[in-house]
Amino acid sequence: MKKYFLFMLLLCAGQLFSQSKLGIATYTVPFGWQTTSRGSVVVLESNSKKGDICRITIYSTEKAVVNTASQHVSYRNSKNGTNARFNGNEKQANRTETNGNIGFLSSGSATVSEKQVAVHFYSFTNGSETFFVEVVASSNECLEAFNQFLATLLIDAPASNSNLRRARKAAPAAPAAPAPMM
Repeated sequence: MKKYFLFMLLLCAGQLFSQSKLGIATYTVPFGWQTTSRGSVVVLESNSKKGDICRITIYSTEKAVVNTASQHVSYRNSKNGTNARFNGNEKQANRTETNGNIGFLSSGSATVSEKQVAVHFYSFTNGSETFFVEVVASSNECLEAFNQFLATLLIDAPASNSNLRRARKAAPAAPAAPAPMM
């Protein structure tokens, strides 16, 4: 019985902390979430509360550098699958820079299944490639889970910078967390 319990504990711990990789992004799926691959896109969804909408979409890595707000807004508009309403002003795209990685965040709102949701769109570049993450949330609990997801999100160092690559294989993306819903 003890061996069975220990095996189950190790199995659960492995599931709890297992990491996944898509392009230059390495991330941990929140516990209890379901993962679906749709071509070059990965969708993570939580069904924790009936009626809540909580979805993280990770778009494939692109060979592009997004280091200006206008570039971020352009990609956001091309990937806006929820028809979210964002402020068109580029000043609304918040930039962060950590460990040589550049991240942008812009926030908006949408209606999904007749429910008002918050939409946060991120771009992360390592100076060579960029990937994109979108969260659609109808509750603060979802945003808390997303913040945990962000805490595990790593971005690979660019392949072209061998000195940086030796210093770190991957570094936290370190974006700003979305604000709680009102």
